[in-house]
Amino acid sequence: MTKVMIDLDETIVSGGYIESLNEYLGTNYKPEDFKDYYISNILPPEENNKYLDYFYKNVNVYDKSTIIPNAIEVIKKLNEQYDVYICSAFLDPRKPEECSIMAKYKYEWILKNLPFINPKRILLTSAKDLIMCDVKIDDKVSNLKRGYGKIKLLLNQKHNEKYSKEELASLGILRVNDWLEIERILLKGELPK
Repeated sequence: MTKVMIDLDETIVSGGYIESLNEYLGTNYKPEDFKDYYISNILPPEENNKYLDYFYKNVNVYDKSTIIPNAIEVIKKLNEQYDVYICSAFLDPRKPEECSIMAKYKYEWILKNLPFINPKRILLTSAKDLIMCDVKIDDKVSNLKRGYGKIKLLLNQKHNEKYSKEELASLGILRVNDWLEIERILLKGELPK
């Protein structure tokens, strides 16, 4: 059966990170204020380090996040026709020991919100390029451009808007705007023009 790998953060679920940064700083940042994937990189290195200590000790980002519209419904339909794997990285190279708590939070969120996914198909790794699958859905170009995948779908997010359609095409990646577009491509065979 066709294997589909789907990322979690900023692909199925969004937010939480900005909210926790705002709580820590007493600010009111919004998603459009960031171009970098790691939003805490706006802080000077010493302050970033303090924030990350706070974050990994005090924040379950999934308590503050929201599900991207139509994600659950479309994934459920995909799971009926494909072997769906949820694949999410938890390693933060800036805090390799402290970040291990994220694996627990991610696993628990997936079990609760995607109960139709077989727990054996929950993959927590930063080495997504090693995952052999037919379809990859992610928000990070770096997770799509290397490794396996006949169809590579990039869910549009602020941090990946810098890539042009031509640049993505040269990498074999197709940008999608939402989960309904993913449904049209993978369940209805409607490739965009």
